[in-house]
Amino acid sequence: MVILGIDSSAISASAAVVKDGKLLSESFLNVGLTHSVTLLSLIKNAVEGSGIAVSDLDAVSVTNGPGSFTGVRIGVATAKGIAQPSGIKCVPVSTLEAIAYPLIDTDCLSVSVMDARCNQVYCALFRCANGKITRLTEDDAVSLDSLCETLKAYNEKIILIGDGADISYKYLSDKLPEIRKASSLIKFQRASSVAFIAAERLENNDNIKTPDELVPSYLRLSQAERELKKKKEQ
Repeated sequence: MVILGIDSSAISASAAVVKDGKLLSESFLNVGLTHSVTLLSLIKNAVEGSGIAVSDLDAVSVTNGPGSFTGVRIGVATAKGIAQPSGIKCVPVSTLEAIAYPLIDTDCLSVSVMDARCNQVYCALFRCANGKITRLTEDDAVSLDSLCETLKAYNEKIILIGDGADISYKYLSDKLPEIRKASSLIKFQRASSVAFIAAERLENNDNIKTPDELVPSYLRLSQAERELKKKKEQ
């Protein structure tokens, strides 16, 4: 099974090729450049570096949100464009689940957090134990106050991971002294995690989509839509 993983849901962007549970190649950038400029080059580098042709792909996996509205759209549109001509299977992966994946062998409560601005974070909780990740909460956009109250119910090792880890830790560390941040080496989501998660989904025939069925998951309205809604309500 050959899977192309794609992520462009936040500041970083990456592409990876996984074959039969083995990572063949991965290209990653975290320099703030526009994903519409960089993503295709990252995919080209990952595919060529793996020695696999696009025609050999069995599936394309992509983070379909939450995250940057523009970044999510670029990633999903690119995945659809690659998969559509040959009708390749598509596997949408939550950005927050991809963020948690590097902690799969760590016995902890993984708190995936992304900076959602407006004093909120995109967040989901996962229990990592025995080489497995179990989702505990659905993806959501929450205030740091709300996140703090949720975490008070857990008496275990808690690790913040994701691009919202720093701001979350700054707010939560004095209220939850045992909370920790993930290493900067694994803090950002990577396309290899997306592909590995997709491999499990394909094995279990779980949430597999056609290119036409693949859509973004934004969780909330864009700022422009929120402002328009507010004006209509006045």
